[in-house]
Amino acid sequence: MAKQTFSNCPHVTIACLSLEVTEKEYAYLVTLLSDEEKERSLRRVPEVRRRAVVSRGYLRVLLGSLTGVSPEKVSLATGDFGKPYITDPGERSIQFNVAHSMDDAVIALSRQCVLGVDVEKRKSTHDQRWARMMAHTIFSDVELVDRVGLSGAFGPEEILDFWVAKEAVFKAIGTGIGDKLRACQLPSELPKLKMSIDSVISTQQLAPVTFKEQSYLAGDLIGTTLINLGEGSHLAVACPTQFCKLAVRSFDSVLEYGLVEE
Repeated sequence: MAKQTFSNCPHVTIACLSLEVTEKEYAYLVTLLSDEEKERSLRRVPEVRRRAVVSRGYLRVLLGSLTGVSPEKVSLATGDFGKPYITDPGERSIQFNVAHSMDDAVIALSRQCVLGVDVEKRKSTHDQRWARMMAHTIFSDVELVDRVGLSGAFGPEEILDFWVAKEAVFKAIGTGIGDKLRACQLPSELPKLKMSIDSVISTQQLAPVTFKEQSYLAGDLIGTTLINLGEGSHLAVACPTQFCKLAVRSFDSVLEYGLVEE
C-alpha cells in the first residue's frame, strides 16, 4: 500500500441541515420517496417518522443534484445492515452516510472513500448517572481501565464523544452496530477538530481504530475524528484512511456548489 500523504488524502464534505420543515415542504419530500421508503416510514412513531421522511427526502435532493437526476429517480438501496447506497453503476463513486439527532442532521459525502458519520445532541437526560450506566456498553475493558486511570470517572461529554466516534466507525464499515461498540478500541485522547459551517477546509489526522477480536475491514485501516461544531453537539466521521480533508458546509451550499474537492 502506498504511503498516504496530505496531498493524496481523500476529501470528505459534511452537509448540515435542519429537519424542521413546513407542512408544504414535508408533503413535497414525501413525494420523492420510493414505495419501500414510504412503507418503512409507516412503521415508525409519528415524530420519528417525520424526521426519517425529511432526512431521506433531503438526501434524495442532494444526491440528485450531485448525480444530475431528479431526486425521485435516485437509485437507492439498503445493505444487509441498513446502510443505504446508490445502485446506479455510474454513480457508485459517491459514498455517503446520514445521521440525525432531534431536529439536526448531517450527510457526509465523498467521491474517494467509504465513510460513516454520527451526531448526538446532548439532552438533559445525559447526566452523570446516565454516563455511569452507559460506560460499560461503550468502552472496551481496556478503555475502561484507561479512562478510570485518567479521570477516575466518566462524564457525559466523554461518553457522547466515544459513542459517536464508534458509531461512525461501524457505519463506515457497514456491518451494523448492534452490540459491537465494545469490540473496537480508540486512543485515550481522541482528536477533536473545531470547525464552523462553511469554514475553510481542514486536513485532519484520524485516530487509528483497533478491533478486539476480529477484522471488520480489509486492511484493518480505519480512523475517526471528532468535529466540534459548538456546545452540546457531538459529531464524528470515520473512513479507511490516516488523513482526510474535511469541509463542513450548509446543505444549501453543497446543493449549490457541490462537493468540496480542491
